[in-house]
Amino acid sequence: MTPRPAAPPPLTVVQSLVNTRELLENRDDLTTAAGLVAWAEAQGLPCPARPAQADLTRMSQVREALRQLLHGGEGAPAAAAVLNGELARTGTRPLLRAEPPGAEFVGDAATSLDAAITRVLATVVTARLDGSLSRLKICGAEDCLWAYYDRSPNAVSRWCETSVCGARHKMRAYRARRAAAASN
Repeated sequence: MTPRPAAPPPLTVVQSLVNTRELLENRDDLTTAAGLVAWAEAQGLPCPARPAQADLTRMSQVREALRQLLHGGEGAPAAAAVLNGELARTGTRPLLRAEPPGAEFVGDAATSLDAAITRVLATVVTARLDGSLSRLKICGAEDCLWAYYDRSPNAVSRWCETSVCGARHKMRAYRARRAAAASN
């Protein structure tokens, strides 16, 4: 798949985490310790040298909660609760500074995974506050659910790639209309 250009920093870290699971290719980078380490290193995030299965499960839960939060709908409140639980677990909180940038989010970071999750969720909170998170979306194709950054002027894109997911959706709708017309 050739998705749209990546989200602008710092949202790239959130987008890349959500996209560690690729439904169309049946790929999940967070099922192995090497996959989690590779993702964290690529994002410049701390990570345990040998993540345990509990670390993989935790990061997968954060990822899926982020996907649901970005997708919205009925599952968004439960996703927010999971992410708020992680914020509490990592002790993530804002810290004001006298010098630029003026504020940042810090966490208690009992583990390197806590520190990585703190950085991801601090990005989510900041982007939610400045409104940029609303442009990070989940593809409307239920068999895709890829995270993409909506750069359209009115932020109304529905698919990660109109020529792929959008075209499939439109073809299915066309076939359904034809089938309904043929049965009448």
